[in-house]
Amino acid sequence: MQKKIKKVIIPAAGWGTRFLPLTKVVHKELIPVLNKPIIHFLVEEAVASGIEEIILVISPRKLEILKYFNVNSELEHQLKKSGKIEFLHKVKETNSLAKISIAIQNEQLGLGHAIFSAADLIDNEPFGVILGDDLIKSKVPALKQLMEVYYRTGNSVLGVQSIPKKDISKYGVMNPKNQLDALKNEFAIKGAVEKPKPEEAPSDKAILGRYIFTPELMPLLRTLKPGVGNEINVVDAFEPLMKMGQEIIAFTFKGTRYDLGSMEGFVKANIDYALEDELINETILNHIKTKY
Repeated sequence: MQKKIKKVIIPAAGWGTRFLPLTKVVHKELIPVLNKPIIHFLVEEAVASGIEEIILVISPRKLEILKYFNVNSELEHQLKKSGKIEFLHKVKETNSLAKISIAIQNEQLGLGHAIFSAADLIDNEPFGVILGDDLIKSKVPALKQLMEVYYRTGNSVLGVQSIPKKDISKYGVMNPKNQLDALKNEFAIKGAVEKPKPEEAPSDKAILGRYIFTPELMPLLRTLKPGVGNEINVVDAFEPLMKMGQEIIAFTFKGTRYDLGSMEGFVKANIDYALEDELINETILNHIKTKY
């Protein structure tokens, strides 16, 4: 039986430059999809997957993110006093979503560096990683889908989906052991290429913000040297991990993925979530039909 996955790392130290000038004063993780900040959705996914502890990797300037998960006694008192009990329950929910820990990343030197920043909080155990740019709406939480593959195989698992050729250079792309395997929902890889040119991409399967790693990853990250973009790229640890006799599985998860690192993905997420909200969907749909 595999060790239970209890912890997930959420890197959240970046500047969010694609959302400037807003992110000059509002951390990207606190930008809302409808009335919940992005970070709320990610934590909800982790909790729904059975995760017990969330490790936020943040820079010292982003400690404010923690306020969202802390008790706001003054606000709770005011809501209770004014009889706004429904809102009181929503506020209290944010205080009890999960156990939140933090790891400080003083410099943003790549995803591998961000993950390793939380090494002291990972005690020789398997763990998950959720990237903040990827919101995934699915019946079964995307992270849980990967966890089920890990429990069945004991291997590290990468959440992937097919990406249009024109966009492939934005991602880490899977190099399958057998090219025919890339047509399957689950296959072993022989490596990955970080942000390849479209004509050089080994497949159309790209990692989309969800990972499960075995404990052996952390020591390997310590030894990595900067790669593409002069960053510590986690994909550069895959080859040495496999040389230790492990397989790495690419798994095509089910769900709709929104790239919240782009304005287009952010707007699409807000539209889709609004159209599924019983309180506002009719108004929003009528507005779209009338306006466009």
